[in-house]
Amino acid sequence: MTRHLFHAALAAGLAAVGWVAAGSVAGQPLTLAITLLIAAFFGAGALELHRFRQATATLAAAVADEQPPARLDDWLARLHPALRQPVRLRIEGERVGLPGPALTPFLAGLLVLLGMLGTFLGMVVTLDGTGQALQGATDLASIRASLSAPVKGLGLAFGTSVAGVAASAMLGLMAALCRRDRLLAVQRLDLRIATSLHGFSQAWRRDESFRLLQQQAQAMPALVDQLQQMVAAMAQQQQAMHERLAGSQERFHHQAEA
Repeated sequence: MTRHLFHAALAAGLAAVGWVAAGSVAGQPLTLAITLLIAAFFGAGALELHRFRQATATLAAAVADEQPPARLDDWLARLHPALRQPVRLRIEGERVGLPGPALTPFLAGLLVLLGMLGTFLGMVVTLDGTGQALQGATDLASIRASLSAPVKGLGLAFGTSVAGVAASAMLGLMAALCRRDRLLAVQRLDLRIATSLHGFSQAWRRDESFRLLQQQAQAMPALVDQLQQMVAAMAQQQQAMHERLAGSQERFHHQAEA
């Protein structure tokens, strides 16, 4: 559904800009130039959002696989290069945000400003032409004839505002849809981090180290008992050796005296 809405918004934005550009081809070169500039910036924003959606698709495909990976690097290799390091930090426990579109928010506002700029320039040119036409008019018929062309040109001048606002609105809608897809993918990622990817987090490593320390602490009394038993056995062996040595010396002395 989101993909269809994205394509529909893209088509609507291109249609609005194309309609204004088609109406400006006849006799409004300035309006046509501004409209083509709006189309170029709209295309740049759409291209950035397309790449953003591709990166989100790699993340969504990776988190859809519920099998725990053997190595984190192998799992991260499935992601877009721009997402690997932020996702790694997020898995390790750092609450970092994933990168978003950099130019699209700026372009959405720029499109409206370009539309207004085209309208103001068109109004200036139209009013200037109107003044010159009125200066050369002598009767009512000639005045009406001289005003018809500037009024039509004024209507076309407002078309740049239509193109700018429509392109900005569609670009904003496309950006909102892309951010929604990214938010859903990040929510699934957080769920995976709490389950199958928990073994790669710093918290799990700290817990595992603490558990090993607890096991070592629990094993220490038994180890001390074993050491005490070993020391006691060595003391008994030493005592037995001392007694045997003393008995041997005593027998030697008796034999020497005999």
